[in-house]
Amino acid sequence: MTSSDSLTIPQLIDALARAGDAVFLWSREDDRIEWLDRSVLDRTLASLGECTMGEALTSRYGDDHAKRRRHWLDRPRAVGGFIATHRIDDGGIDHWVEERLVRVSGQGNSALCLGFLRNVTELQAYQERLTYLACFDELTGHFTRARLRTVLAQSLVSSFAEKSSFCFALIGLDNMAGVNHAFGYDIADEVLTGVGHRIHDRLHDGEAIGRVASSKFGVILDAGTSQQHVTRLESIQTAIRDELILTGSGPVAVTVSIGLVSLPFQARTTQDAFACAEDALTVAKQSAPGGFAIHKPDDTEAENRRTNIAMADELSAALRENRLCLAFQPIVKSDETDKVVFYECLARLMDRNGDLVPAAEFMPIAEQLGFVRLIDQRVLELAFEVLTADPSLRLSINLSPQTMNDAGWGRSFDRLTSADPAAAKRLIIEITESYAIHDTGRAIERLTEFSDRGCAIALDDFGAGYTSFKYFKTLGFDIVKIDGSYVRGVLESPDNQLFVRSLTQLAKHYRITVVAEMVENHDAAALLHSMGVDCLQGNFFGAAEVVDTRAQPRRLCCG
Repeated sequence: MTSSDSLTIPQLIDALARAGDAVFLWSREDDRIEWLDRSVLDRTLASLGECTMGEALTSRYGDDHAKRRRHWLDRPRAVGGFIATHRIDDGGIDHWVEERLVRVSGQGNSALCLGFLRNVTELQAYQERLTYLACFDELTGHFTRARLRTVLAQSLVSSFAEKSSFCFALIGLDNMAGVNHAFGYDIADEVLTGVGHRIHDRLHDGEAIGRVASSKFGVILDAGTSQQHVTRLESIQTAIRDELILTGSGPVAVTVSIGLVSLPFQARTTQDAFACAEDALTVAKQSAPGGFAIHKPDDTEAENRRTNIAMADELSAALRENRLCLAFQPIVKSDETDKVVFYECLARLMDRNGDLVPAAEFMPIAEQLGFVRLIDQRVLELAFEVLTADPSLRLSINLSPQTMNDAGWGRSFDRLTSADPAAAKRLIIEITESYAIHDTGRAIERLTEFSDRGCAIALDDFGAGYTSFKYFKTLGFDIVKIDGSYVRGVLESPDNQLFVRSLTQLAKHYRITVVAEMVENHDAAALLHSMGVDCLQGNFFGAAEVVDTRAQPRRLCCG
């Protein structure tokens, strides 16, 4: 800012006053205030009058910040202003005022300061509300999951220091979906709150309860033996079961299941404590409503958890570093097995050493942890790169149920098919039978979108799930792939042969191409062809192979 652009003190005062500040000059030498504009705070500061600054900011506000203010005033080279927030008790009503001081001239006792006071009561209330919600659940008033985890960490530290044990338990309401359906969400909230109160009323001083999920509480019980903890938790369980919860719609009966872990012997971190308690609660719920289970250490389970965490890290890094690649398995004509009709694209992970990680090692974890949608999106992008580079190829990709309605995948699909409509017409999208049957209405909508872009639709693994032939007509598939469980034993099993014949006859009626998966030998291939199967897939005709199509553009071919 140039000197001609500089604000004068009166201009600055006027600007700040317009912004909502009460503005004053304070001379430390005679300790008096000269109000320059106080209209905004007249009601809040009416009792201040023409008093000294010491009286105004010490006796009226309190001396919380007095030492810090004096320290700032006594530092000749102090840079910046002084800021403090004060609570004013105005006849039982709290007001919050923010004080700002800026040195205008002089130092020490001769300092002349420009001061600003702003009523920040609403802002303070908002900040206090945010602080409260960060620690306490809005519905029940108990700790949030994050706050309970902090308390649990403190309890673990104390137990290590004192060489004592305590317990952490998860208490889950049974059949809350039924309560929601029968009574509505408002009554379900009353039930949840009532259960929380009953748990809280039976805790000792210093123990903690938090709402850690929609219908699940976490409880920290103090030092004691495992049997003492079990006895106390069973009494809580009994009290909830035997005493009806009174709600606006009348009394409601509810039961809870409990999973218990002993700390620090069975878990030494909050992450492990939650995981072990979740495992125990799952076991408890599997037995019957009102179940109870104590975590049983399992070396295999712990090792599997460590493996999952490591694989999750590896998947995340591989996606960032573009180490996901495609393997291509040919699908051939049943009457000319040397002619490839199309290739199925399968995701493969390459580790940092350049070695391929088998799909069986990472895909189950990817599905469990939500990575499968990111993998499906990367497969789509890689497949389009190949289709665009080689107009002779036709490729299929698998679309998991989790990805079908994923907005990110949908945006990528729209962008890629719009950019290259010709490539879209050579893309086959394979969906699972379970998705098609469980969400038929949404499936029809999505498959129509794919078809409108020119893509063919394949029903994958038909026969592995519910096997309903009626979906051939309603969902309009172009291809159906017979699950390998019906193909592997087709030579010896009359039942498998009947299934394949029935499927091919119906498919022919609807002009659907039939592909048999996992074909193992020449005899099975010949039999399947005689029964009307159009195409064959299996290692007998070619295993899935990773091909760098940029370096070897003609390694793949359709004919």
